[in-house]
Amino acid sequence: MASSPIPPRVPSQSRLHRFSVGQKVRMKSTVGLSLRDETIFRILATLPVRDGSPQYRVRSEGETYERVTTEDNLEDAKG
Repeated sequence: MASSPIPPRVPSQSRLHRFSVGQKVRMKSTVGLSLRDETIFRILATLPVRDGSPQYRVRSEGETYERVTTEDNLEDAKG
């Protein structure tokens, strides 16, 4: 009886994402957006990787809508 090959381990979504749900972040680039540098966003959800970069759903406290951005556009707000 032949044994079936073990499938390669796929990293979990949490290992792919540098930031976690609830964490405060800033956007590095706000081209086309009317945001100030001190705008703080909170990570609401992690999303699948797109074009090699993990994505996140974020929202700032003063907004009533959510945004989607890639990890390379975020930095830790440290606070």
